[in-house]
Amino acid sequence: MTATFSDAYLKFTQVYNQLQVREEDHTIRVPEKVIRCIWNDQLFCTPFLKTSDDQNLEIVFPGYWNFGKGPDFTSATIKVNGKVYEGDVELHIYSTDWKAHGHSRNPDFDNVILHVYMWQGRGKEPRAKQQGLPFQFEIKDYLTKGILELNDELDFENYPALNSSNVGLCHQPLAQLSEEKLTHLLNAAGEARVFTKMERFHDSIIVEGYEQTFYRGVAEALGYPENKKPFQTLADTLPLTELGNLVPAKIKTGERVLHYQALLFGISGLMNKETEKKAGFRKLRPIWESYQDRVPQSPLTKTDWSFRAIRPANYPYRRLAGLAHLIVRHEKMGMFADFVGTYQKILTSSGQEVPDKKTLDSFNDFFCVAADDYWANHYTPDGKTLPQLQQLVGSARSREIIINIGLPIGLIFARAGKFKGLETGLNTLFQTPKNASDHKLLRFMKHYIFGNREEMLHVLHSEKQNQGLMQVYQDFCTQNQNNCQHCPFPDVINRYFS
Repeated sequence: MTATFSDAYLKFTQVYNQLQVREEDHTIRVPEKVIRCIWNDQLFCTPFLKTSDDQNLEIVFPGYWNFGKGPDFTSATIKVNGKVYEGDVELHIYSTDWKAHGHSRNPDFDNVILHVYMWQGRGKEPRAKQQGLPFQFEIKDYLTKGILELNDELDFENYPALNSSNVGLCHQPLAQLSEEKLTHLLNAAGEARVFTKMERFHDSIIVEGYEQTFYRGVAEALGYPENKKPFQTLADTLPLTELGNLVPAKIKTGERVLHYQALLFGISGLMNKETEKKAGFRKLRPIWESYQDRVPQSPLTKTDWSFRAIRPANYPYRRLAGLAHLIVRHEKMGMFADFVGTYQKILTSSGQEVPDKKTLDSFNDFFCVAADDYWANHYTPDGKTLPQLQQLVGSARSREIIINIGLPIGLIFARAGKFKGLETGLNTLFQTPKNASDHKLLRFMKHYIFGNREEMLHVLHSEKQNQGLMQVYQDFCTQNQNNCQHCPFPDVINRYFS
């Protein structure tokens, strides 16, 4: 029997670890992990770097992300005034943190060749190499973007890249748990992850309603992770109600898609004077011009959108086109109303508390968009025609939208209306073993926490357990700078299951 959602993991973390369950840190303070990510990806805008005492610096190899005690990166190679140095790299927010953290007295840091920091701290600053200290490098003036902007854009759930053969200290106590207990832990953490997402959407629902909140969430999910922020800005600049009011009711479905695409592309900044004559925008540009004077000034430009390290099929052009199709498809009832209504009908018509797998698999494709317009066989507004049509929104992305947007907002609706059957049904959907996500973070966690042991990986049979593993990462690994020596999770496991 499928139960309703439980807050067991919330109590687990609060009682035994005094932690708040976390998804993402949206505060303005800059965590040290941001500096790690910047260093890991070498997000510098110039190859002509200087140490703090004005020596020429070249980063030959940034080193390996360290998950244990000691420096943040190991086995790095740098050149200072052309001379090669090999060793470790330590990163801090302030230059004075080196002394404050006692690294000069710690033999684990004897092999550090470069101390990287964001800002000069207060008090006396270390003098590079004159007192046996590593070279100093202040990175703030060399960043590709401002630190707060990078803090917003860096996708913490895709860090760190797996580059160590070690396993974490929590591996042993987890390996000693029975399959039943390990599954219980991950299920509870997965449900807690839904609760954290509910908190994110709750206030927006009160102020803006279910449809706009759902629309913004779907838009963000279509851009996740690289273009999440511009999609959010797009949805806020031209809310769903205003968008719908602009397009005359008499325009038929096929033409309506073009009108919504024109509005979305126009607001996005991707369709500008430089691109307006390209093939993909020829039909859209005159439509956009007919609306342009009636819409708010958009803060977005093409530079706000990322194309780096993105599969062409996921380019924002195609995602925006797909969003227009979704708007038209659900325009009559509303996207959220259709989502909840369709699933409630499935639960009612099945006559069972748990619908059959075929029915649930079909619903997991709720957000799929298969179209035959320009963007179905093009990645860019002037690109080559693809040999065959491709879905604008595929099955895997549809499933992610359901899990990350549909589930938490649907659960808010179910609890507000006391629809216990819907809550139970949403929990069933969460446990459907279809297209469970598999990305860099999960691969890292499978290795670092589970040691890639088949008997432990066996418990990851649905999205709920995968989401639980990600929640553990957010609550423990991230909060302790991925340093096992400072992480209470192994002790928490022992105490909770003792």
